[in-house]
Amino acid sequence: MSYSKAHSGVDRRVVRTKKAIRSALFEITETKDISSVTVSELARKAGVNRRTFYTHYAGITDIVEEVEEELVDGIRGIALNFHDNNLRECAYDVFVKLNDIVSDDFDYCFRRLKLDLQGAFVERIREIIDEFAQKIVKSAGNISFEKARFAASFAVGGFITAFFEWKTENSSAIEEAAKSVSIATEECVKGIVVGNGAG
Repeated sequence: MSYSKAHSGVDRRVVRTKKAIRSALFEITETKDISSVTVSELARKAGVNRRTFYTHYAGITDIVEEVEEELVDGIRGIALNFHDNNLRECAYDVFVKLNDIVSDDFDYCFRRLKLDLQGAFVERIREIIDEFAQKIVKSAGNISFEKARFAASFAVGGFITAFFEWKTENSSAIEEAAKSVSIATEECVKGIVVGNGAG
């Protein structure tokens, strides 16, 4: 879901203010490293005062963490909802939800993913892969965790890559892209599980 959808139960003024702050940060970081952005500069750009900023965030890194949390939660949907009989449907839903989540902050999320190849964000994706692998082991029953982790890593990595490639190109309707990626994700996992057999 988009930021506004994710916070639909929150006061609309709060949602608008936080969205303005987030948007201002991502606009500033188009030309400036995030480590050199000050709260005063960000508040001015967002059209709020420092006190308002601190009402919602303890610091600039809180904004980054909030966006990443939403992105990671979207991707985690695959791991948490995995069943061998509905992986395709699950992957489809996650693709659509992920699009909603990053719709407002796509440029930032895309840059963050590219720049943080060995950082904390990728480490969180690895945790999702492990969750996914554990589900595969439970579902398949005859596959080792190492092989399941390989299947999960390949599927999640392919899913994320395909999503960002589609989002950058935007050459097909979301329903068509989500369907293609969900089929590929399902076939990938099933193919690796069946091909590897028992652990």
